[in-house]
Amino acid sequence: MNRKLAIYVTALFITTSLSCCKESSGWSGMDFVKVQDSIKSPYDIAIDMEFANGKNPEQQKIANAINAKLQDIFLEKVDTTNLPSPIKEYIGKLCETYKREDEEFHLDRSDHLSGHFEYGLNGIINYILTEDYYGGGAHPTTITNILCFNTETGEQITTDRLVMDSCRHKLIEKLTMRLMENVGVETMDSLRKKGYLDMTDMFISDNFKLGTDSVSFLYNPYDIAPYALGSSTISFAYEELKGIINFSNGNE
Repeated sequence: MNRKLAIYVTALFITTSLSCCKESSGWSGMDFVKVQDSIKSPYDIAIDMEFANGKNPEQQKIANAINAKLQDIFLEKVDTTNLPSPIKEYIGKLCETYKREDEEFHLDRSDHLSGHFEYGLNGIINYILTEDYYGGGAHPTTITNILCFNTETGEQITTDRLVMDSCRHKLIEKLTMRLMENVGVETMDSLRKKGYLDMTDMFISDNFKLGTDSVSFLYNPYDIAPYALGSSTISFAYEELKGIINFSNGNE
């Protein structure tokens, strides 16, 4: 993301934000804090994101690890120690950036960020962040990023850990074949004529969700197909990827 949210995440940040907690029965000792703010002028900017919050010191360490990773990947770390509302500061700086960029073109802008946790495979929590952005031009852009975390440690599970090195080519083959099934074609030529994999080869998306029954790989617009075809989700039951996916984190 090149338009990043600057937020200072601590266990006490709920006291200065518009927030609400929702307790989940799926993760003992942990709940989620929703942080929201928005403006309509001079630009339409809205933020609605969840962060982890531990109910005891041990769980708070896990929450801090997850929130730190969210900062590393999605958020811009800035000094917000003396700010009464880091989100408002982010919105103000974003408006300044847009104003500088719009000195010549005077573009209409909107930028909406929405992130939430979603339970998946036993011991796994998924974080889904969607950004809806419009900065002039023919159409808005929607980009979704997914992170998977081990609920016992707060460690992020990446494709390097998920997929066994010796099986990456096999997974790519399966992704290609499943995409062909989803599109309803039987040959690569037919797939390319539909607009898929015309400008790139298939790859293992870093955006994957470990659901309760299946693993899903998300491809945003332009990843493997033009904007007009939208995003693509390729899913497999876990049994289909036995021997390809590595559950060395203890989840099998």
